[in-house]
Amino acid sequence: VLDFIAEKLNVVNCEEKLQRQIAIAAEEIFVNIAHYAYEPAIGMVIMRISADDEIVIEFEDGGKPYNPLEKEDPDITARAEDRNIGGLGVYMVKKMMDSVEYKRKGDKNILTVRKKLLRPA
Repeated sequence: VLDFIAEKLNVVNCEEKLQRQIAIAAEEIFVNIAHYAYEPAIGMVIMRISADDEIVIEFEDGGKPYNPLEKEDPDITARAEDRNIGGLGVYMVKKMMDSVEYKRKGDKNILTVRKKLLRPA
């Protein structure tokens, strides 16, 4: 997944800092789908990426319906040992990306992230 994204971002000459942010977000999303969407079974994830003035990455899975954006953000001011488990990855994605959108289309979860493309000078 990360190689696929890096290859596309290198083609459009994406700034390295932005590449890291996009990679972290994509990894968080993909790992969540891999761990939870089809549990206890396995299933497929389709990932689409496009780059023009912004990077758009779409994750599609046929797992159980789940909108991660409905989950309340974690209390990051609380001590780590006092926080509930889960939600930090989605929170990071929402903070790093310009937009995060979820929709359920038929029997598919579709999560789309967008980030304005910054190119090195």
